[in-house]
Amino acid sequence: MSFGHVGDIAAFVAAAEAGSFVAAARLRSMTRSGIAKSVGRLESRLGVRLFHRTTRSLALTDDGRLFLDRCTQILSDLEDAELSLAEGGGEPQGILRLTAPETFGRVVVLPVLNRFLAAWPKLRAEVSLTDRVNDIIDDGYDLAIRIGDPRENGSLIAKTLIARTLTRQQDLVVASPGYLSTRPLPRHPDDLTEQTCLSYLSAGRHRAWRFVAEGKTIAIRPRARLALDSGEALRDAALSGAGLAYLPSYVVDEDIANDRLRVVLSDYAAPPIPICALYPSRRHLASKVRRFIDLVAAELHTPSA
Repeated sequence: MSFGHVGDIAAFVAAAEAGSFVAAARLRSMTRSGIAKSVGRLESRLGVRLFHRTTRSLALTDDGRLFLDRCTQILSDLEDAELSLAEGGGEPQGILRLTAPETFGRVVVLPVLNRFLAAWPKLRAEVSLTDRVNDIIDDGYDLAIRIGDPRENGSLIAKTLIARTLTRQQDLVVASPGYLSTRPLPRHPDDLTEQTCLSYLSAGRHRAWRFVAEGKTIAIRPRARLALDSGEALRDAALSGAGLAYLPSYVVDEDIANDRLRVVLSDYAAPPIPICALYPSRRHLASKVRRFIDLVAAELHTPSA
């Protein structure tokens, strides 16, 4: 790949991110015609159309979207190589600011972060563990970890955030052997009406329990005798025999392995939901952020997406 090709790729990415050749020209300190010629050269070499063009709008084609993903990664790798040299020979330093859901953050993220900080003594971290959805850019975070499909998050589109899937969350209905010895075992989600259920409470709303029944995903909010706003507290309540709880597997795996909790309704388990790292852009991504994301993904044994 020649250096001229890199310049054409940079012009293409700028046009895609800015939404117009004029705006891209300002970002790249080029003329509008220079951006258009770079994109035209790329399209000629690739033999595909990258943009749908009208006099008023510029939109990526399907091929353009696929190519943009690869191009942003290429430019990110080049810039990261430069940043690595600027950051003391590749050693992460400064402050890593991140936010994550409270339970996932405590159970999964903090142990990984502790090892990360031990490996890089020049690095510090500021962490917000909250189920409140923070604005990554406005609140000054380098990285946010979110549970759920990022395409359903309006800020992902509005702020042009990048999402990388780290792992997937499998939710389970669990109860202690003591509780299950006092009630008939539920065989279907409809049987939850005859059970004592424990609910996770977030922003005043009970979290839905999702199941696949008769080929469809259904959401149920069982009437809960006890509602808690902490996943770990909910686990403790289930361990005490207070009732059935709907919890992520990473919270209860050890308890299940040691028969302190048992899984019920496993035949109706809903599909896993993604847990993603969100960050403002692959471009100009500091090595401290990239290295931490890579470490979390590796710890969770899940390839990047």
